[in-house]
Amino acid sequence: MNKKRVVVTGIGMLSSLGKNKEDHINALTDNELCTRNIERFDVNHKFYRNDTAFCIDQEYLSEISKDDKTIQFSCAVHSINEAVEDAGLTKEDLKNAALVVGSSIGSGHSFTEYYKEFIATRELTYDLLSLSSHSVQTITGDICKHFGIRGQSSTISTACSASANSIGRGLDLIKTGKYKTVIAGGVDIFSELAFSGFNCLHALSKTHCTPFSKTRDGLMLGDGSVFLILEDYDHAVENNKEIYAEVLSYYFMNEAHHPTALKADGSTVYNCMDGALQRGGITIDEVDYINAHGTATPTNDGSELLGIGRLLDEGDKKDTLFISSTKSQTGHCLGAAGAMEAALTILAMNNSFVPPNLLPDDHVIIDTPENVMIPRKAIKEKINTAISNSFAFGGCMTSLILQKN
Repeated sequence: MNKKRVVVTGIGMLSSLGKNKEDHINALTDNELCTRNIERFDVNHKFYRNDTAFCIDQEYLSEISKDDKTIQFSCAVHSINEAVEDAGLTKEDLKNAALVVGSSIGSGHSFTEYYKEFIATRELTYDLLSLSSHSVQTITGDICKHFGIRGQSSTISTACSASANSIGRGLDLIKTGKYKTVIAGGVDIFSELAFSGFNCLHALSKTHCTPFSKTRDGLMLGDGSVFLILEDYDHAVENNKEIYAEVLSYYFMNEAHHPTALKADGSTVYNCMDGALQRGGITIDEVDYINAHGTATPTNDGSELLGIGRLLDEGDKKDTLFISSTKSQTGHCLGAAGAMEAALTILAMNNSFVPPNLLPDDHVIIDTPENVMIPRKAIKEKINTAISNSFAFGGCMTSLILQKN
């Protein structure tokens, strides 16, 4: 059995909730709702189900990405800078580190402009080589160049579980002894392409994202760039690093059931979470909190609760299991969602609160398994062990187990 432990020593975040981790802690504990009108493309069309999202402040987004057509590269640099400073990494540390980036499709902004121009003119005037440089794997390479990272770099694009898998990949790289330090996370600043795609699937809410509500009607998109500094535990202790949490284990699988939907009976949710628990050598009885995938689509939330309920039925948990979906405050950050939710879970652990599952007062929460609580507001509570779920389109499912050090 591999005895190496992997811990989080740095966190960098950018989303609608703020520009750093302190902003995110305050937003969660203050139960803030940070939706904004979409300004980056025209949403004045009757076929769009919604014209708002969890957008990064447009003025700030324009400021940090003014010379970056991808937008995503600048946002990634912003959050990696925070994480690197938080962990106290030196240039030599960065040189020897590995990088794992999760994203859905890379920068859809440039692709959208290219096709708009082609449809209007029927001429290929766009520089195709330049266009390809906006792909997600090229952004990973650009990040390496910017920070002088010479270690292995990986790009993961498993839809909305991408950055959860990037953390899992980082865990593996350290546990196998290949690296002492890995920068892992994800970035996704949603484009008109992504927004239109979810709209065509009728997956967007017509009102607001209300996970686990009986009247939920869909998700809302959100911007996110979140990166964690993962380090070998012994290495972190030797260098007197502040440790936020341990990444105990993860499990990923593909259910091969449906392009966009989970199995209705929750069996694959159960399998994924059970796999992560077994790898971590713990049971559901030891888990205090689950940051659910919780997209607020009519089918997803019920299936996820069924899978959790099956785990609880097999265990002997006496105290309350708290469940919430932080997508109620961040929106669905696509390829960055897994890292976003892992980071928010870690911050909640370190500040002794359960993140809220924000719902309007007139919304009724769906039936839950026994001993489960879905809090509408943030509550003071110690969290020692948590699961963060990411269940993506295409059946790409990932569960991370996080423990307070």
